[in-house]
Amino acid sequence: MSDQPFYPGPGQPPQQGQYPQAQYPQPGQARPVLEVQVSTTFGIEGHRVVRQLGTCFGLVVRSVGFAKGFTGSFRALKAGEVPQYTQVLEDARRHAMDRMVQNCQVLGGNAVIGMRFDSSEIGGQGLTEIVAYGTAVHVQPLA
Repeated sequence: MSDQPFYPGPGQPPQQGQYPQAQYPQPGQARPVLEVQVSTTFGIEGHRVVRQLGTCFGLVVRSVGFAKGFTGSFRALKAGEVPQYTQVLEDARRHAMDRMVQNCQVLGGNAVIGMRFDSSEIGGQGLTEIVAYGTAVHVQPLA
């Protein structure tokens, strides 16, 4: 990759291949503190939107894996929560949200409004797609 910035600035679209490859903590490591505010509403209390930068998203495709799938299938035989699957989906949502926040920063934003999750199964092979999306904006505190 070049030494040029990934995103030239607000109002200018990134060039193909300019989105940075995300770096994620390994299991057991602390997650980085997010510098971007995220809200499911279309505003952030105490702030005003000064610029809308477009849609931002984070996409993850996950597999349950053999070990969790094996133990989870036994747990699924009885009624109730299947913690093995719950953990995989929770991790995938966090991962997708982290990617969405990074995409927002690439677009020049410091907040995401109207954030939502969506998910679907891919090909019936135990793969699940999780996407977090919203509107990247630049906000300023109210004076």
